[in-house]
Amino acid sequence: MKTLTIATALCFALALPFANASKSHDEGHEKSHKHSHNKHHGKHENKRHNRKHDKHDKHDKHFSKRTKAEAFGLQLLEDINPDPRIVEINLEAREDYVELIPGVPSKVYTYNGSVPGPLIRGTVGDTLIIHFTNNLTEPTTIHWHGLRLPADMDGSSVAQNPLQPGESFTYKYELKEASLFWYHPHVRSNEQVEKGLAGALLVSEKKHDLDKRIRKVKQKILILDDVLLDADGQIEEAFVGTQEEVLLKKINGRTGNTLLVNGREMPTMHVKSGEPIRWRMVNIANTRFMRVSVPGHKLTRIGGDGGLLETPIKDMDDVFLVPGQRADVMFVPKGKPGSELIVYWKDTKRGRHSINIMDNGMVMMGHDELDGNYPDIPLMRIVFKKGHKHAKKLKLPHKLRTIEPIDVAGAAETTLKFGHSMPKADGSIKFLINGKTFRDVTTHDAPDAQVGETQVWNLVNMTGGDHPFHLHGFFFQVMETIYKDPAGNVLKVVPAPPLENVDMVNLPARNGPRGSVTITKIAINFSPAEGLTAADIAANGGTSVIENADLEMGQRGRAGGWQFHCHILEHADTGMMSFVEVFE
Repeated sequence: MKTLTIATALCFALALPFANASKSHDEGHEKSHKHSHNKHHGKHENKRHNRKHDKHDKHDKHFSKRTKAEAFGLQLLEDINPDPRIVEINLEAREDYVELIPGVPSKVYTYNGSVPGPLIRGTVGDTLIIHFTNNLTEPTTIHWHGLRLPADMDGSSVAQNPLQPGESFTYKYELKEASLFWYHPHVRSNEQVEKGLAGALLVSEKKHDLDKRIRKVKQKILILDDVLLDADGQIEEAFVGTQEEVLLKKINGRTGNTLLVNGREMPTMHVKSGEPIRWRMVNIANTRFMRVSVPGHKLTRIGGDGGLLETPIKDMDDVFLVPGQRADVMFVPKGKPGSELIVYWKDTKRGRHSINIMDNGMVMMGHDELDGNYPDIPLMRIVFKKGHKHAKKLKLPHKLRTIEPIDVAGAAETTLKFGHSMPKADGSIKFLINGKTFRDVTTHDAPDAQVGETQVWNLVNMTGGDHPFHLHGFFFQVMETIYKDPAGNVLKVVPAPPLENVDMVNLPARNGPRGSVTITKIAINFSPAEGLTAADIAANGGTSVIENADLEMGQRGRAGGWQFHCHILEHADTGMMSFVEVFE
């Protein structure tokens, strides 16, 4: 990518539309619009039309004030299908110019001209149809992170051949679970996501499935990110700088110097004191762990990757999200009308390394002395509107839903070891699972499972840094984490967290010298989501048989399996990725 000076970039600003330049940071100034309804349906169809209008704002060029407030500056997509049970949209990947910092157009990759991409909204049971066109100058796909869907819709490199420039593809699947998910490429992810290709997908519960004490609370979608900008306000190319800097970006991941919420630096959210609020949060950063704190306030987490928890987790000082992870958080903001409150990013110890290249060319790895102690960074601003409500504690049901624990009696076990090679002075390093980079993994190396089988995976972190683990296509439940010394003695056992269905878990760094490890045990049931068949999730003989689906012609594709990997994208793209084949 050619680096532009600020002066040159501003010339582009006179001719090119900005995805974010016209968006106000003050929700209180957004205009509401009247909606028109099609009155030519019968009574039954009119009820369906009203349901669709209320939940998805369909067949209307203007979105409701509540919907726009929920999106918090994110672009909203028009649904082009009149069927109330179908969400059909057009999505395009292309280069564009967006103001990531005020007044400076940055050349980025976008979905439909915005960074992040548009918010996609649907309800459990809806069919989602995405007509996707790649107008980039390089191949890409879309992976639907966290969704349980047919294997050939997953968009990974073991599910779909990348779409070449100018090609189109239609993703089509039914929304099975209610939660906040997200979408991003699975081709050169560490560069394409950093350049702007990511967006949120919100799947809502059917009205009767969500307690009104939650349903009636105003919610906001918060997409947390950081980008590494150069002196001209342009996204820095991957792995540039001195040899030490390049190695640090590969070993620790590429950390941005500009924090963004919904594509904006330090946006302002207007709230009413004493009025509960619900934040639906996702961390899309390449590598930055997000610990978000609202000073003077306690947070209550009610959900995560797989939707609602069984019971709320109360009195939290902050909410913690590794890259790729989601959280559903509620709290009651309190403040005097007109006053401001700054929300902060706080650091987390995660095993960052230092690098020293010796005169003889040897590379010495050490520990970053500031790891876990980097200074707080302002993330967003809360402004309290006029008027207030009597601030009370959140009124939430004690039981949010029932989650069945996965029965692991007699379950087969698989061990996966996460490691890396020693870095070299030329900037090269390999990240490994069971001693191999992803490009070297064959069907003989990849684990396999039968449809409906339950397995226990032992995720062994052999390194001095944390690795956020993500599994495509299936939820799992975390059992425990065991710390061992080099002799294999158990140092500590961290018991299972509150029962939750997740697709992400952080694998903590070893707590000792080389040879010590941590083992995170997870339980997985390889069954299809309700409404899918065994054939929908089955592999078809490995990656060599991947074929694109052509839904326009009524043809289903073939997939070689389901990927799993570290979600520090520099680690994944440097080899820390593999796949599991699921067979009927």
